[in-house]
Amino acid sequence: MGSPKSGARGALHARCSKLWGLFHIPSGMHTVLLLTTLAWLCYLGAWLLLDFSLRNRLQASHSYVSTNWNSYYAGRKDSTDPSPRCCLAESCIVADRGRYTVLTTLRTDKYLPLLQELSCSLRRTNPGVSLTIMAVEGDLSSNTQLELKKHGSLLLVDDIQFANFKLDGRYTLNWVKIRVWEQEQWDGIIMIDVDVTVLGDLTHLFHLPTDFAAVPDNGKVWNRYSALGKIQAGFIFLRPCRGVAQHMLQLAKDDTLLQFQYANAEQDFFDWYFKYTRYTLPLEYNALPDRMIGNVTLGGVTPRVVHHTQFKPFKRIPGAPGHQFLCSQ
Repeated sequence: MGSPKSGARGALHARCSKLWGLFHIPSGMHTVLLLTTLAWLCYLGAWLLLDFSLRNRLQASHSYVSTNWNSYYAGRKDSTDPSPRCCLAESCIVADRGRYTVLTTLRTDKYLPLLQELSCSLRRTNPGVSLTIMAVEGDLSSNTQLELKKHGSLLLVDDIQFANFKLDGRYTLNWVKIRVWEQEQWDGIIMIDVDVTVLGDLTHLFHLPTDFAAVPDNGKVWNRYSALGKIQAGFIFLRPCRGVAQHMLQLAKDDTLLQFQYANAEQDFFDWYFKYTRYTLPLEYNALPDRMIGNVTLGGVTPRVVHHTQFKPFKRIPGAPGHQFLCSQ
């Protein structure tokens, strides 16, 4: 007959064995788990290596930003890089003469179906609001340009290119958005990406007492920038000011770090430039379908604008996130 102590050890062993059985991994799954773990480790290693590379570049830089790499992400300060803004707060309303437009950019014929969807949804929800399509000479075919004139005014501008810009083409094309600040024929502009569907009234935004407003980037899991958050450049309200356009362009040309080639290019630049002076709009003005809960935003609100960042609506795809909101087919 065993001792009470040995009996207790046996009972404990039995319980532990039973508990371990709950976590038993079938033999066929070991390889899958190993490969998944290795993939995550490689991703983490690449991310850390990129972060280390950025720190080294920043420490060696003699640019507008401080050698402290955190200030690179912190944002522009008027004490060091004052912005020649044309209006501030309530003065923006005083100078307003009621000239407004919704503006989008189109850089390729391929995205014409997206423009048609945007135009349809804007007419349905904001009748009387003009649509301006900004393009670069030579980007679009003559047939596409003729089609655009059925939907709004075509505005041709000069391209913006930076030497030795290393990111893919879509980031290079997006820098032309700086040209929107040059369009002083309007008092207020809602600049939106072409891959959006407008679901609600936007006209009240034209009366905001600010020169810049944007929506937080709710598509990013990790926010490394600051407690102020980071913007998503797919929906921006702005008041044109040629001096601001020239200032932004000069900063980005003189300091390659401010081109954010290892991040999101012009989106991160706008975030840096306006971080401490902007108005923040609710998520409903730039709702990402893959971050929504059914037909509402993370805050439980019906969206005014749906931004199809993942599933572009070239045609309706049954069950695709966001396609239930599409206007034209």
